[in-house]
Amino acid sequence: MRNISVLDSGSGKQHVSEQIIPVDDPTLPYWRSQLHPIDDYRSSKNLPVECDIAIIGSGMAGVTTAYHLCQQMSEKPSIVMLEARQVCSGATGRNGGHSKVRSISLMKMIKEYGSAKAADFAAFVYEQKYAMKSCVEKEGLDCEFELRRSYDVFLDEGEAKEAKKWFYECLQEQHEWTRECDWIDERNVEQVTSMKGAKGAISVPACSFWPYKFVSQLLAKLMEDKLVNLQTRTPVTTIQHESGYSVLQTDQGALKARKVVFATNAYTGGLCDVYNGKIIPYKGTAVHIVPRVPVSPHLSHTYNISYAPEGLGVDYLNPRPDGGIVVGGGKWTYSQDRSSWFDTWDDSTLLPSVRPHFSSLMQRHFKGWEDSGAEINRIWTGIQGYTADERPHIGEVPGAEGQHYVLAGFNGGGMALIFTSARGVAKMIATGSSYKDTGLPSMFQTTRERLAAADTESYETRA
Repeated sequence: MRNISVLDSGSGKQHVSEQIIPVDDPTLPYWRSQLHPIDDYRSSKNLPVECDIAIIGSGMAGVTTAYHLCQQMSEKPSIVMLEARQVCSGATGRNGGHSKVRSISLMKMIKEYGSAKAADFAAFVYEQKYAMKSCVEKEGLDCEFELRRSYDVFLDEGEAKEAKKWFYECLQEQHEWTRECDWIDERNVEQVTSMKGAKGAISVPACSFWPYKFVSQLLAKLMEDKLVNLQTRTPVTTIQHESGYSVLQTDQGALKARKVVFATNAYTGGLCDVYNGKIIPYKGTAVHIVPRVPVSPHLSHTYNISYAPEGLGVDYLNPRPDGGIVVGGGKWTYSQDRSSWFDTWDDSTLLPSVRPHFSSLMQRHFKGWEDSGAEINRIWTGIQGYTADERPHIGEVPGAEGQHYVLAGFNGGGMALIFTSARGVAKMIATGSSYKDTGLPSMFQTTRERLAAADTESYETRA
């Protein structure tokens, strides 16, 4: 652990902060089992001296921001991408591999922001899958992309009744998002979802893909066209202002950049001081499960499984095309040991108490899996970025408008938000557009007011 000097965007002064930087020996996720040639690559032996745009982070946020910049700017900018470890080795390479938002999250959003803003958010999320599909097809990405349905399954009878009541109220009020969703009642829910003991479910739109392959192949195309200079194993240690530039100091030397994009999610507070203590790193667990014998019929939908009321126990589950399963969650098995998962960025260690929950999950809950011999063949941890209001911070960094931009704090749900959020940030950089003109949800905009409201109590009551 090192201390670093970071720029306080409000005062322009330097501030010494604890460095939140990816560890060197992370656990190995399933998604990083087939590595791309650019995984541990530097486009040039020496770090460039200067560039138009420096992007910190090579996950979904960093790579898709670079992609949209190159799509939107007639005069291609010089872009340098700095990655502390290998390509897509952070949260993007450690998630569930599907893009969706739970229907219950929309219910909470309606209560907090009103039906109009919730409808805008739902439309934004639903459009995400089509935007990614278009990119996959245009760029010829081989990443097992599928448009799918996803089930929000309720195993608790009381929660199922509440969800049904709420869903039909939204139908009667003609909420736009309900056009994409449907309720599956208790008569058919076990048969439709293949889940034993299911009391009800909401069918929602989703897509799934191999996130590492999506990101690495898209980045490789940008590099082939000489649009991005990639520098892996090059963590940024300090950022300072100098004559209209930001100077990024790394172990490979200094880089002067006209604009900087923080695509650093949970690690943002260690480099950009206004987010120090505002985007909190926290640890989650996922596994890859493989049956010893093929299971038929193949599960063709993704899932969020709610075991108890009010989201106190929720898993996400993504069946793979080859019959394997990626599943994550199980937070209730370790949540009481707060120091093991909250405000930590160490993804080199496991949370052992969650493994028994995952080890027989498919046999316990899914029809046809009882004699499958399914077992875990890989388990890993990942670091996510938590915010007090559970919304990402996107846009111009307060105090450094026009020079620093951020896409971070996705609260474990970035795959449903990042691709089109990056398009909006790219538009701000490419054309000087305001946040409002990007069409991004207003609740995502990073502002001084939001940051000021993110006090300690907010984290203690929500996390």
